[in-house]
Parts: sequence; structure tokens; C-alpha cells
Amino acid sequence: MRAVWVAFGLVGMLSLVAGVAGQQPAPPTIAPATARLDQTLGGLDGPGFALVHREDGDLVFAACERGTIQYWAKDVWMGVRTGEKTPHVLKGHEGPVIALARAAGTTLASAGADGKVLIWDVAEFKVKQTISPGGIIRTLAFSPEGSLLAGAGDESVVYLWESATGKQKAKLEGHTDWVWSLAFTPDGKQLASGGSDGTVLFWDVPNSKKQLSFSSSPPPPPNTSPPTTVNTVVSLAYSPDAKLIALGGSDAQIHLVNPADGKIARSIPGHTSSVTGLAFHPGGKVLASCSKDRTVRLWDPAGGQALKTLEGHTAWVQGITFLAQGNRLASVSADQTVRVWDLTAPPPK
Repeated sequence: MRAVWVAFGLVGMLSLVAGVAGQQPAPPTIAPATARLDQTLGGLDGPGFALVHREDGDLVFAACERGTIQYWAKDVWMGVRTGEKTPHVLKGHEGPVIALARAAGTTLASAGADGKVLIWDVAEFKVKQTISPGGIIRTLAFSPEGSLLAGAGDESVVYLWESATGKQKAKLEGHTDWVWSLAFTPDGKQLASGGSDGTVLFWDVPNSKKQLSFSSSPPPPPNTSPPTTVNTVVSLAYSPDAKLIALGGSDAQIHLVNPADGKIARSIPGHTSSVTGLAFHPGGKVLASCSKDRTVRLWDPAGGQALKTLEGHTAWVQGITFLAQGNRLASVSADQTVRVWDLTAPPPK
């Protein structure tokens, strides 16, 4: 496995150097209406709770119920080595692993039901730092440059830690219930958090201060009563240009919000259960979502139109991530599989 990692890491490094030396390539053209299943990676040791990947690395990581992080190299998830789909395993938690985050380079963070946050060096497959915040962390996010790790969960606060040392930099207070989701803006200056109190908070990261708070539910129509249940915010994602933030929650809708004022610009119905994961395509013109309704869906965020429903998982889907510069989308489920969907146009017959 290490030889495969080194080989693919070298290819990735050369590609990065070439991109820096010249013009960065534009995101590839995709055909979401013809998206289809490409690979099914089984062998998880229980339900999958989170899934992460970065373009400057070749590994896809899944958080699993029995205390493991399982991962596959690019030659497997791209289908080059179809006979070797058994995942490799990282073991460090005592109990379910419930959140993951991936930083630039070789840094991975995980949070478990054991109350620990682990920061890994995935080149050496070793734990670099262990953080014990005092409560269970249910969501993690690295700042874009990787210097900060944000985490939140049962304590209703958002922690900021230095990823290199694990030292706490700030403790952001403002939520009144569990926090389930975090997302940094592409420039890393703003952090969004959402949870069971039905609110989304925007934080000024450099100054560790709250900027804005807004409800995750749209205003009720005129002459109607407000909703009687709170829309728990389960997932958040900024668009690549940071002009929109998508939030998904227990109301089974996706709400697209203007980060400048917190107003909901558009609501997208379609899912029939909680929206557990969101991810914008690198080009920004496609939004992917997953849900407890067992589906993965592709949307046009500009108009809110449904582009494709990807079916095949046999239990709730908990996480999604784009792969291969947006040519693939991966999803992880309680059915103990990771599925990789091909978003490119099918070859002509």
C-alpha cells in the first residue's frame, strides 16, 4: 500500500507543480443528467458516517461504526485495479468514528464517540496529535490552508484548534444545542456552523467573533402559522465563489442562502428525509446532496432544478465528496459501502 501511495503521491505532486508553473486547468465538463454508478467499494465494518477526499491526495477515507477509518487509493476508486477493493484500515478510536476532515498535504482529522479528536499524518499512517475537548465532537472542518481545525458537537460550542499542535485557539459560543455541521469559506475568513437549535451562525475567523445569526427555516407564507418543529441543520457547503451557502436539514429541503445577509434565496424540495450531506462541484454549477432517503441527488443551484437522482444505496446515505476534479462523486452509506458515480458523458455507442 505504501508503494502505491508514494507512486500516486509523486504523480499528484508533479501535477500540482505543473499547475502552479502554468495556468490552472479549468474544471472538466460533466454531464450530470447521465451520471451513473461506476464502482461499489464494500467491506466496511459497519455503517459509514463520513467521507473525505482532497484533490492534492489520492486516498478516499470513510469513517466507520466500529472505530476504524477505512481508505482506498485512486487506482481502486477509479476502477484501475478492480480486483483489489478491500479497504485499508486506520485504527485509533475506541468506538464509532463519526466525523472526518481532510487538510492539504498529508493531514487528516477524525472525531469519535470516545470523545477524542485525532490528527493523522496519512503519509506515515500515524497519529500526530490527540485532542480531548471534553465532549463528543460530531463535525470537523479544516481551514482551506490547513492551519486551523474547527470542531463542534454536544457542547454547543465551536472549537478552533491549531492543526500543527492541537492547541485550542478559540472557543466560539452562541449555539444553544448540539452542533452538527461546519463549513469554511474558500478564503478561510468565515466559518459557518449549524445544529439542533435551527440556526446558522457565521463567525469571523481571524477575530474569533460572531458575525451573523439566522434561522434555517424560511419565513412562513402570509397568514400562516410558523412551523412547529425546528429544522436541525445537518449539512453546510459554500459555493466555490462564496456567493451562496447551501444548508440541508431535517426538513428534507436544501436552502440556498446569501451569506451577506443570511436571507434564504431559494429552497429546493425533493428529498423525503433529512439532507445529511452537501457538496458543490468545483465548477460551481452543480450541487450534490445525500439523504437518509437513501438517494444521492444532483441539482442546478442557479435555478433549483433537479438534474439527476442516483439510486442504489440500500440504507441512509451520510456523506459525499467529489473526486477526480469533479468527474466522479463518492457517497458513503449505512449499507456498509462507498459508491463512486461517474459524472462524465457516456462514450458514444
